[in-house]
Amino acid sequence: MLVTGGCGFVGVHLVDQLLRMRHITSITVLDSCRHTAAPQALSTSQRVRFVQGTVLDAALLTHLATDCEAVVHLAAETFVDASIVDDELFVETNITGTAVLLRTLRALGGRRLLNVSTDEVFGEASDEPFTESTPYRPRNPYAATKAAADHLVRAYVVTHGLDAVICHCSNLYGRWQYPEKLIPVTVTRLLRGEPARIYGTGQQSRTWLHVTDAAAGLVAALGKGVGGESYIIGGDHELTTLDVVGRIADQLEVPAAEAVSFVTDRPGHDYRYTTNNTKAHRELEWAPATDFETGLKDTVDWMIDHPGWWKR
Repeated sequence: MLVTGGCGFVGVHLVDQLLRMRHITSITVLDSCRHTAAPQALSTSQRVRFVQGTVLDAALLTHLATDCEAVVHLAAETFVDASIVDDELFVETNITGTAVLLRTLRALGGRRLLNVSTDEVFGEASDEPFTESTPYRPRNPYAATKAAADHLVRAYVVTHGLDAVICHCSNLYGRWQYPEKLIPVTVTRLLRGEPARIYGTGQQSRTWLHVTDAAAGLVAALGKGVGGESYIIGGDHELTTLDVVGRIADQLEVPAAEAVSFVTDRPGHDYRYTTNNTKAHRELEWAPATDFETGLKDTVDWMIDHPGWWKR
């Protein structure tokens, strides 16, 4: 196995899940180890080899993928706010990096690719939840670059016969998430005695999925997913930003009046993401196993016990 971006938030949990599969004899993790990476969380198993590098390095990718039967592509820039400020790195990593990987796999032949995407490529949800047939309507630079990567993957499936599966994950949370996303940044601010910053009214709604459930879904798609198909790996818990912040404040025993400060909404902020997991349930035999309250408590408790992760 080759896992790009394997030192990232999802990557370290995915590697743990892959190690449970005895038929996987070795896992090579490729990661550039930028600020959001957590190499200290990567398994120290002798079956895991870490290589620091970038998916933009075609020669390195060829070297690493030559002896691999399958590739999980997680390497990406993912912070929407940063993509709004400057999208250059997002275009480079998410689009060009994916193109380099695809050309490498085409040249090698015979490898399965699992491309990990996001539900944000579908834009803003209406009354109906996202399904795999929902049209792409990305509304921020991050989502647009992930949509472009998906389109490249599908083009290689049709044009070059690449064996590839795409997974769209909903909003994730859990241990080792870099404190820029809603849940970890809220925990860190409240622990510092500062209120959480809430965009607009805080009524934006997201479907939440624990990272270990996401990793299990990706493993299921890798093994059972049909080449050329896509699968939504989404949670069962749809909550507003205010709901999530309120639950964190309750766990930390922070009074509601001290927990929130409202700031100007960001440009192009999608009001709602909600997902339908029916296809993944039916074809991958996968379903989320962690209820939100349990997962959130574990995440908050872990962050309290690991201040070195976010006090830097």
